[in-house]
Amino acid sequence: MSEEFDAREDFRTWLYAGTGPLRLTARRHARDHQAADDTVQTVLESFWKKWDNAEFREKVKNTPGYAQRCVINAWRSTERSEAAERERLKKYSSGEPVPETQDLYSDIEWKLSLPPMLEQLEPTWRSVIELRYRQGKSFAEIAAIMGISESTARRYDKGALNALAQAERAWGEKGGRDGRG
Repeated sequence: MSEEFDAREDFRTWLYAGTGPLRLTARRHARDHQAADDTVQTVLESFWKKWDNAEFREKVKNTPGYAQRCVINAWRSTERSEAAERERLKKYSSGEPVPETQDLYSDIEWKLSLPPMLEQLEPTWRSVIELRYRQGKSFAEIAAIMGISESTARRYDKGALNALAQAERAWGEKGGRDGRG
Protein backbone atom coordinates (compact mmCIF):
# COMPACT_ATOMS: atom_id res chain seq x y z
CA MET A 1 0.00 0.00 0.00
CA SER A 2 1.39 3.43 -0.93
CA GLU A 3 1.85 6.12 1.63
CA GLU A 4 -0.36 9.18 1.52
CA PHE A 5 1.36 12.36 0.34
CA ASP A 6 2.10 14.74 3.21
CA ALA A 7 2.39 18.30 1.85
CA ARG A 8 3.49 19.67 5.21
CA GLU A 9 6.41 17.25 5.48
CA ASP A 10 7.35 17.73 1.84
CA PHE A 11 7.37 21.51 2.26
CA ARG A 12 9.43 21.20 5.45
CA THR A 13 12.00 19.04 3.63
CA TRP A 14 12.24 21.50 0.74
CA LEU A 15 12.36 24.42 3.17
CA TYR A 16 15.33 23.05 5.12
CA ALA A 17 17.25 22.49 1.90
CA GLY A 18 16.23 25.69 0.13
CA THR A 19 16.08 28.46 2.71
CA GLY A 20 19.83 29.16 2.83
CA PRO A 21 20.16 30.05 -0.87
CA LEU A 22 16.97 32.11 -0.70
CA ARG A 23 18.28 34.13 2.23
CA LEU A 24 21.61 34.70 0.45
CA THR A 25 19.78 35.88 -2.66
CA ALA A 26 17.63 38.25 -0.63
CA ARG A 27 20.60 39.61 1.33
CA ARG A 28 22.45 40.40 -1.90
CA HIS A 29 19.56 42.63 -2.96
CA ALA A 30 17.99 44.00 0.22
CA ARG A 31 19.22 47.01 2.15
CA ASP A 32 19.52 45.09 5.41
CA HIS A 33 19.25 41.58 6.81
CA GLN A 34 15.85 42.13 8.36
CA ALA A 35 14.36 43.35 5.08
CA ALA A 36 15.92 40.33 3.36
CA ASP A 37 14.43 37.93 5.91
CA ASP A 38 11.02 39.62 5.60
CA THR A 39 11.14 39.17 1.83
CA VAL A 40 12.06 35.49 2.13
CA GLN A 41 9.28 35.00 4.69
CA THR A 42 6.74 36.56 2.32
CA VAL A 43 7.81 34.27 -0.52
CA LEU A 44 7.79 31.18 1.69
CA GLU A 45 4.30 32.05 2.93
CA SER A 46 3.07 32.33 -0.65
CA PHE A 47 4.75 29.02 -1.52
CA TRP A 48 3.12 27.31 1.47
CA LYS A 49 -0.32 28.46 0.37
CA LYS A 50 0.25 26.89 -3.08
CA TRP A 51 2.20 23.80 -1.99
CA ASP A 52 -0.76 21.43 -2.33
CA ASN A 53 -0.75 22.11 -6.07
CA ALA A 54 1.49 19.38 -7.55
CA GLU A 55 2.31 21.41 -10.67
CA PHE A 56 3.46 24.39 -8.59
CA ARG A 57 5.42 22.15 -6.22
CA GLU A 58 7.27 20.52 -9.11
CA LYS A 59 7.99 23.92 -10.65
CA VAL A 60 9.59 25.14 -7.43
CA LYS A 61 11.59 21.96 -6.93
CA ASN A 62 12.72 21.35 -10.52
CA THR A 63 13.14 24.79 -12.10
CA PRO A 64 16.62 26.09 -11.26
CA GLY A 65 16.45 29.56 -9.81
CA TYR A 66 12.65 29.78 -9.69
CA ALA A 67 12.50 30.35 -5.93
CA GLN A 68 15.37 32.84 -6.09
CA ARG A 69 13.61 34.73 -8.90
CA CYS A 70 10.47 34.86 -6.74
CA VAL A 71 12.53 36.36 -3.89
CA ILE A 72 14.06 38.98 -6.19
CA ASN A 73 10.64 39.89 -7.60
CA ALA A 74 9.15 40.17 -4.11
CA TRP A 75 12.02 42.39 -3.02
CA ARG A 76 11.61 44.63 -6.09
CA SER A 77 7.89 44.90 -5.48
CA THR A 78 8.51 45.93 -1.87
CA GLU A 79 11.12 48.47 -2.96
CA ARG A 80 8.74 50.00 -5.52
CA SER A 81 6.00 50.27 -2.92
CA GLU A 82 8.33 51.85 -0.38
CA ALA A 83 9.78 54.23 -3.00
CA ALA A 84 6.29 55.36 -3.97
CA GLU A 85 5.44 55.93 -0.30
CA ARG A 86 8.66 57.91 0.23
CA GLU A 87 7.86 60.01 -2.83
CA ARG A 88 4.34 60.67 -1.57
CA LEU A 89 5.66 61.69 1.85
CA LYS A 90 8.33 63.87 0.25
CA LYS A 91 5.69 65.60 -1.86
CA TYR A 92 3.47 66.38 1.09
CA SER A 93 6.30 67.28 3.46
CA SER A 94 7.20 70.11 1.06
CA GLY A 95 4.24 72.12 2.30
CA GLU A 96 1.50 70.82 0.03
CA PRO A 97 -1.66 69.91 1.91
CA VAL A 98 -2.14 66.21 2.51
CA PRO A 99 -5.48 65.10 1.10
CA GLU A 100 -7.74 63.97 3.89
CA THR A 101 -10.13 61.17 3.07
CA GLN A 102 -12.29 62.04 6.07
CA ASP A 103 -12.88 65.47 4.57
CA LEU A 104 -14.38 63.85 1.45
CA TYR A 105 -17.31 62.54 3.44
CA SER A 106 -17.74 65.36 5.92
CA ASP A 107 -20.91 66.92 4.63
CA ILE A 108 -24.22 65.46 3.58
CA GLU A 109 -24.28 67.04 0.11
CA TRP A 110 -21.06 65.31 -0.85
CA LYS A 111 -22.41 61.99 0.42
CA LEU A 112 -25.54 62.45 -1.68
CA SER A 113 -23.52 63.31 -4.80
CA LEU A 114 -21.25 60.28 -4.46
CA PRO A 115 -23.57 57.56 -5.92
CA PRO A 116 -23.96 59.37 -9.29
CA MET A 117 -20.18 59.79 -9.40
CA LEU A 118 -19.75 56.06 -8.77
CA GLU A 119 -22.10 55.36 -11.68
CA GLN A 120 -19.75 57.30 -13.97
CA LEU A 121 -16.80 55.05 -13.13
CA GLU A 122 -15.79 52.18 -15.39
CA PRO A 123 -17.64 49.02 -14.31
CA THR A 124 -14.47 47.22 -13.18
CA TRP A 125 -13.36 50.23 -11.14
CA ARG A 126 -16.82 50.52 -9.60
CA SER A 127 -16.72 46.82 -8.68
CA VAL A 128 -13.36 47.20 -6.97
CA ILE A 129 -14.59 50.25 -5.01
CA GLU A 130 -17.76 48.38 -4.01
CA LEU A 131 -15.83 45.33 -2.83
CA ARG A 132 -13.06 47.29 -1.12
CA TYR A 133 -14.89 50.06 0.68
CA ARG A 134 -18.46 48.84 1.08
CA GLN A 135 -17.76 45.17 1.70
CA GLY A 136 -14.32 45.57 3.30
CA LYS A 137 -12.53 43.01 1.10
CA SER A 138 -8.74 42.88 0.81
CA PHE A 139 -7.04 43.28 -2.55
CA ALA A 140 -6.27 39.56 -2.57
CA GLU A 141 -9.95 38.76 -2.03
CA ILE A 142 -11.00 41.24 -4.72
CA ALA A 143 -8.52 39.70 -7.15
CA ALA A 144 -9.89 36.22 -6.48
CA ILE A 145 -13.51 37.34 -6.83
CA MET A 146 -12.94 39.27 -10.06
CA GLY A 147 -10.42 36.86 -11.59
CA ILE A 148 -7.68 39.48 -11.90
CA SER A 149 -4.26 39.84 -10.33
CA GLU A 150 -3.83 41.60 -7.00
CA SER A 151 -1.76 44.34 -8.63
CA THR A 152 -4.53 44.95 -11.17
CA ALA A 153 -7.04 45.25 -8.33
CA ARG A 154 -4.78 47.84 -6.68
CA ARG A 155 -4.41 49.70 -9.97
CA TYR A 156 -8.20 49.78 -10.51
CA ASP A 157 -8.66 51.04 -6.94
CA LYS A 158 -6.14 53.82 -7.48
CA GLY A 159 -7.70 54.80 -10.80
CA ALA A 160 -11.17 54.91 -9.29
CA LEU A 161 -10.06 56.96 -6.30
CA ASN A 162 -8.26 59.41 -8.59
CA ALA A 163 -11.39 59.72 -10.75
CA LEU A 164 -13.53 60.30 -7.64
CA ALA A 165 -11.10 62.92 -6.35
CA GLN A 166 -11.20 64.68 -9.72
CA ALA A 167 -15.03 64.57 -9.68
CA GLU A 168 -15.00 65.95 -6.13
CA ARG A 169 -12.82 68.89 -7.21
CA ALA A 170 -15.13 69.58 -10.16
CA TRP A 171 -18.15 69.34 -7.87
CA GLY A 172 -16.58 71.91 -5.53
CA GLU A 173 -15.88 74.26 -8.44
CA LYS A 174 -19.52 74.05 -9.60
CA GLY A 175 -20.86 75.40 -6.32
CA GLY A 176 -20.65 72.41 -4.05
CA ARG A 177 -19.04 72.34 -0.63
CA ASP A 178 -15.97 74.43 -1.52
CA GLY A 179 -17.55 76.77 -4.06
CA ARG A 180 -20.44 78.19 -2.03
CA GLY A 181 -18.50 80.41 0.30
